[in-house]
Amino acid sequence: MRIGITGWEGFIGSYLRKRLEDPILFQGDLRDLDKVKGFVKDCQRIYHLAGLNREKEGKILENNIHATGNLILASKLQNNPEIVFPSSQQVEWNPDSEYGLTKSIEEEIVKRAKNWCIFRIPNVYGPGGKPFYNSVVATFTYQISHGQEVTISNSSDTREFIFVEDLVDELMNPRFSEYVHPKGEVMSIGEIHEYLTSRLGEHKKLKRCLDYYYDGE
Repeated sequence: MRIGITGWEGFIGSYLRKRLEDPILFQGDLRDLDKVKGFVKDCQRIYHLAGLNREKEGKILENNIHATGNLILASKLQNNPEIVFPSSQQVEWNPDSEYGLTKSIEEEIVKRAKNWCIFRIPNVYGPGGKPFYNSVVATFTYQISHGQEVTISNSSDTREFIFVEDLVDELMNPRFSEYVHPKGEVMSIGEIHEYLTSRLGEHKKLKRCLDYYYDGE
């Protein structure tokens, strides 16, 4: 199967790229319909991972809706490849944020494809995550490894986290015309900090994130 990836340079995309054999990598701007059509015609399945997560107000909506709309339009104009879309649990628990709103609209666009699968994923972490962006684990591991002070506003806050390699395992087995909810692990912010400091070694996946920096990134 000829499999394409958008957003392959991103965190999840980089792991998925390594898992697939000779994937087709989208190069260019997804807002350019001609470029998207050229990409889509060679693909039988597309993992659509490209998109902004944090940006100036209005930019996430403007960019991501345009990009996803072009991808689905191109798929209809070409060969109707399978579309696998990693969405976010923020659609459910933070629907009024720009990111949550954007994802919910993108989901509706993706469902116009002939064959689609939408993954509503929890917080993703793993070696190579981007600190100070959208991952508390990446931020903590960066700060600890660089001798910086870690500030925790509410250590009892809990969230669901999934290790990036476990997520990629799930993405490799899409179920079409379905929403898939990969199961992660519920941890408090305080627990994560403990696993990276006083309880280091008890949580092997979190330790791998810290080792990423100690081993020279």
